[in-house]
Amino acid sequence: MKFDPLISIRLDRADRKYQSGDILECEYQIDAVESDEMHSVEAAVLWYTSGKGDEDQGIHHYQRETRKSRHLDQPDLRVLTHFTTNLPNSPFSYEGTNLKIQWCVRVRILVQRDGQTLREYIHDQEFQLQHVPLLQS
Repeated sequence: MKFDPLISIRLDRADRKYQSGDILECEYQIDAVESDEMHSVEAAVLWYTSGKGDEDQGIHHYQRETRKSRHLDQPDLRVLTHFTTNLPNSPFSYEGTNLKIQWCVRVRILVQRDGQTLREYIHDQEFQLQHVPLLQS
């Protein structure tokens, strides 16, 4: 019996609160899957809306690696991977009655086991993007 892969995401701030312009540092790692079963791994920093009306999303940072695109000295897609990105000025996290804007780091992997079709696994780590208060003089 094989278990679903484990996707671990760690952000550099334990409270997961950031302000516009901050640098977000992230590490992720994949476990409980064989290296040769991994087809690709994608990491994204994105926001999405939910609530009444149409849902929307935007991607701020995106990277994708496959076994073929990885360096020959480290073709294993499961290893601890680190990235950084400067967070934008908007949209800010928001939780209202009819609308919610949520930011997250999303890791998506495609796995192929025993000749079966590719299967997708996704894990999100939410965080807040907050407005920088203006200083009054």
